[in-house]
Amino acid sequence: MEKISLGYQSLAATFRYKVEEGMWRIGEPIPSEASLAKEYGVAVGTIRQAVAQLADEGVLVKRHGKSTAVSSGLNGQSMLRFFRHQLDGQRQLAPSAMVLDLKEIAIDKNIAKLTGWSCKTLLKIHRVRLVDGNPLLYEMIYLPLPKFKKFLGYTPKDFEDLFYPMYARSCGVAVIKAKDQVGFELMKKADAKVLSMKEGHPAVRVNRIAFDLTGKPVEYRSSVGDAMAFQYSAEVN
Repeated sequence: MEKISLGYQSLAATFRYKVEEGMWRIGEPIPSEASLAKEYGVAVGTIRQAVAQLADEGVLVKRHGKSTAVSSGLNGQSMLRFFRHQLDGQRQLAPSAMVLDLKEIAIDKNIAKLTGWSCKTLLKIHRVRLVDGNPLLYEMIYLPLPKFKKFLGYTPKDFEDLFYPMYARSCGVAVIKAKDQVGFELMKKADAKVLSMKEGHPAVRVNRIAFDLTGKPVEYRSSVGDAMAFQYSAEVN
């Protein structure tokens, strides 16, 4: 029987399936373009197009001088990019984080609507982001269970400053993109207490939904901070 030639889009869908099903694992290199071309009976250029499409989507990472790998996800994309705290007007200070507490809760109807999650419970994490030891952001992070069940055995001190690398390493969840929504409000009493501010002070809230390699929401995060420290910048071409 004559072999049907696959187009690069069909190959991209096949490769995406391999990632979604764990056949190509997070952070690990995929087979070489030459070996994939031989396996699927297509030109190397067709394989290259399929790989480039998935790299554009953030599913794969093309490493210069090395093999292409499955993405380990975002390392940062911190909410702190909205808040500019500097020593000399030039150098951005490195943030740190402190988890205050974590607990399993019933899923909130509003969060379920926003994310499309059908799970019954979530892991809720309260965290403070600090710059130079001063609280800058107060965050409530929601993770669907049982996807993040490993964190149920963690204590606050077990968490690192950056969560996304932990998601990939500990739970096999790579966050490749996030959508942020910014709004303004007056500081609530509970938020003001954590941030050492006054109730009613102008505040900014950033709500984020983060997505994994399959395009599914895997984190909902609500962060609040001082609106007077907020700075938005964008480059338009």
